[in-house]
Amino acid sequence: MIREATPEDASGLEKLYRILLPEHTDIQVSPQRISQIASNPDSLLIVYEEDGEVAGTLHLHLCMDALSGDRPFGVVTDPQLCGKGIGASLMQFAEEAAAARGALKVMLSSKSCRTDAHRFYERLGYDREGSKLFKKYIPV
Repeated sequence: MIREATPEDASGLEKLYRILLPEHTDIQVSPQRISQIASNPDSLLIVYEEDGEVAGTLHLHLCMDALSGDRPFGVVTDPQLCGKGIGASLMQFAEEAAAARGALKVMLSSKSCRTDAHRFYERLGYDREGSKLFKKYIPV
């Protein structure tokens, strides 16, 4: 089942993020933060639930963009589980949610070493040749 995350999903989400980013020791998912995300109309934290457990997640955030009038674009982060159709279902859900909000495009980030994930996204129609994502973490 695909649904919006609730505060009760905090520990399940944290477990997935720790799998995705094992080198990050500061991962902390709080129920309060999930509530804050839920109250933001431009942000949608989605979970895939299987047998009562959070098995996948993505965060769709609609970003205002001056490029195309009032159409936002979506940024998706997806620690999907391979081979079960969970990732494809989550991505389809995100694309439909973005389209329903009038989004121009969906962008996602994926760690450069995740070549299997990159092939997965390409099979879904995502183009990695047209853009390059740069990021810089700001120290706390």
